[in-house]
Amino acid sequence: MATPTTRTLMFVGTASHAGKSTLVTALCRMLHKDGVRVAPFKSQNMSLNSFVCRDGSEIGRAQVCQAEAAGIEPEADMNPILLKPAGDRHMQVVLHGRVFGTMTANEYYEQKRFFFAQSLDSFHRLASKFDVILLEGAGSPVEMNLKDRDIVNLPFAKAIGSKALLVADIDRGGVFAAIAGTFALLEEDERDLLRGFIINRFRGDLRLFRGGPEFLERYTGRRCLGVLPYIEQLLVDQEDSVSLDDHRPNPGNFQIGVIRLPHISNYTDFNALERIPGVAVHYLLEPNQRVDLVIIPGTKNTIADLRWLIARGFKQLLLDTMERGGWVLGICGGYQMLGRSVGDPFAVEEGGTAEGLDFLPIQTELETAKVTVQSSGRSFLGVAVRGYEIHMGKTKHVRPVDPFLIKDDAQADGALLGHVAGTYFHGLFDNAGFTAKFLSMVAENRELDWRPADCGYSKDREYSRLAAIVRQHLDVQRIYELIQ
Repeated sequence: MATPTTRTLMFVGTASHAGKSTLVTALCRMLHKDGVRVAPFKSQNMSLNSFVCRDGSEIGRAQVCQAEAAGIEPEADMNPILLKPAGDRHMQVVLHGRVFGTMTANEYYEQKRFFFAQSLDSFHRLASKFDVILLEGAGSPVEMNLKDRDIVNLPFAKAIGSKALLVADIDRGGVFAAIAGTFALLEEDERDLLRGFIINRFRGDLRLFRGGPEFLERYTGRRCLGVLPYIEQLLVDQEDSVSLDDHRPNPGNFQIGVIRLPHISNYTDFNALERIPGVAVHYLLEPNQRVDLVIIPGTKNTIADLRWLIARGFKQLLLDTMERGGWVLGICGGYQMLGRSVGDPFAVEEGGTAEGLDFLPIQTELETAKVTVQSSGRSFLGVAVRGYEIHMGKTKHVRPVDPFLIKDDAQADGALLGHVAGTYFHGLFDNAGFTAKFLSMVAENRELDWRPADCGYSKDREYSRLAAIVRQHLDVQRIYELIQ
């Protein structure tokens, strides 16, 4: 059970990407503005988008956004289990912010009781410090082949004595079947936990939906607590790969191509670029887009994605881009790919050595120890930057080459040669000063008619905008009553 003074409410979804994370973010901001000490919690998260907390612990990006909206520092107990798919049916298990091991799904589920207990420990530590905990489920609570192994949805709510609300996305269609079907598949004790439902991402005239919520209320016996609108240009980080499938580039004459690697990770690195006027960000599955800047992003499987990239013909795209005066940037695993080779002597991924793109005079060896640290320094452009590192490799220069930046501890990071740059720093483009100078340099090299009108945005202002929209369309009084 939750501590006697801590109040809770869980949000489960009819499917992944229903809007649970965004709704919890909005409510964290609302409660924070109303003077409540609130924190987010998700017992188990599967994502390749992660963040490094101040103490070096690694958690999912969604809980970071939610913590920021709540005005608090992110910490490992907000997301005690992070599962990072690693290919070949394996996943890296991060427990309490640190690597626990690499497992198959079956190996992980065999230890369900252990991981459930670990999640409960994290929850109770968090609950001892805050007045309200908003919990987020994962996927659907009625995945019938997984229900007996579920440690993140209603079984967790039941264990701590929390009520729950169901969130459904009407934009993808089938919202009636999604809500009614979810309710029908729940066990009786699970239904008792559900106190209402919320319909998300409604477009158009709400009068045309009249009668819809009422039908669902009659069918489920639960109240509809709001129909939330589809929010255009929502500048809050999304962590599901589904969001890349929905991605549409903004109009602009500055073209950026991010190679969509099969195991792409931390693509939230590029959300800040999406918010800059005149910049169009494309996620490339094929080397058929003429761009001014090509970015090779992070990946959970460097060697496999390097081979995929070469087989797809992306090396020629990089050469063509540089020949036209454009730039190539590699981040983390992308930086490793730009070198002469990537070795895997400890079989961290698949073993052996892969030939790199050979654009930078570097060599990388993958290691079993994982680096997770927040870092800061001064870039080659003379601008201070802050970011974080998440990698399991050590890279060395095979001949003298300029670094991408010098960290505050005087250590060099990355490499720079001609129009090719590489770094281990995630979160680069969240630094508005660096982004403006870097993009201006590329634009000048490409002779583009583009100026950095606004390379920064306020996360805090965006969280408040989101909260204001949700407050307008949600039965906030009833939500607060449920929390009480």
